[in-house]
Amino acid sequence: MAYNVTLNGPGPWGFRLQGGKDFNMPLTISRITPGSKAAQSQMNQGDLVVAIDGVNTDSMTHLEAQNKIKSASYNLSLTLQK
Repeated sequence: MAYNVTLNGPGPWGFRLQGGKDFNMPLTISRITPGSKAAQSQMNQGDLVVAIDGVNTDSMTHLEAQNKIKSASYNLSLTLQK
């Protein structure tokens, strides 16, 4: 079940990613920092990252995903899947 989360910026957002096309693994949330913007949303550790700011993550490397997240200065919009 996919759902959308919008974190109000600027960063830090308070979560870590793992995976990516270069690791042959889907991008997932590996850690959420307690008390962070991510922790105050409905994000959960282990959720799959389907899209970052509307861009599908299927073919993104880990670095590309990190850079896409870093480039979001005001709001970060994520589509996640449990």
